[in-house]
Amino acid sequence: MSINVFIVDDDPLVRSSLRLYFETTEDIRVVAEASNGTECLRMLDSVPADLILADIHMPGMDGITLLQNLKTLQHPPVFLAVTSFDSDDTMVKILKEGGAGYILKNQRPQSIIDAVREAVHGGTVVAPMAMNRLVDYIGNQPQRDPVAAAIASHDLSEGEINVLRLLAQGNSNSDIAQALGYAESTVKKYVSQLIVTFGASSRLNLVAKILGGAGS
Repeated sequence: MSINVFIVDDDPLVRSSLRLYFETTEDIRVVAEASNGTECLRMLDSVPADLILADIHMPGMDGITLLQNLKTLQHPPVFLAVTSFDSDDTMVKILKEGGAGYILKNQRPQSIIDAVREAVHGGTVVAPMAMNRLVDYIGNQPQRDPVAAAIASHDLSEGEINVLRLLAQGNSNSDIAQALGYAESTVKKYVSQLIVTFGASSRLNLVAKILGGAGS
């Protein structure tokens, strides 16, 4: 099955580069391009888009506002932000709003291709450097421990608490399993339970909700 991608970026060179990346694949095709969120929304009715690959800062309507508008649609496409380095607050907001991921324009072409495939099939993706910044985001707020607040406001089992703490530090399922001595399938089960408990749409959305204080 083809993955229909709608590229939204005000830089025509970026749009051209992304289009060339996807032309090397057999399963991803660019069905439309727009220079801002307003153009994208106007075109969506006539475009069979599975995924919106959008910049954050654009004139007219930025990526965050576009994501918020997409959420009001009955069957919204998956939203994946592709950007240069941005502020921590913006990154967290994208993830809290339900974006499927946050990747960087300077990532390798294959990494961007893989991110689109994973996102459209229900996964969540984030650039490794951006994930490190998410972890730093916790440490840079000494007056507030969002993970502790989330734990205190929910009736979590010991296993869920252990997994949540390590998840919020940016660890993968395999890293968490190794650290806690759990089977990886057990970790996946706990992560799924936490997603439901906190009303999150994905693993990354869960972390973003916790860091942003939505767990309290």
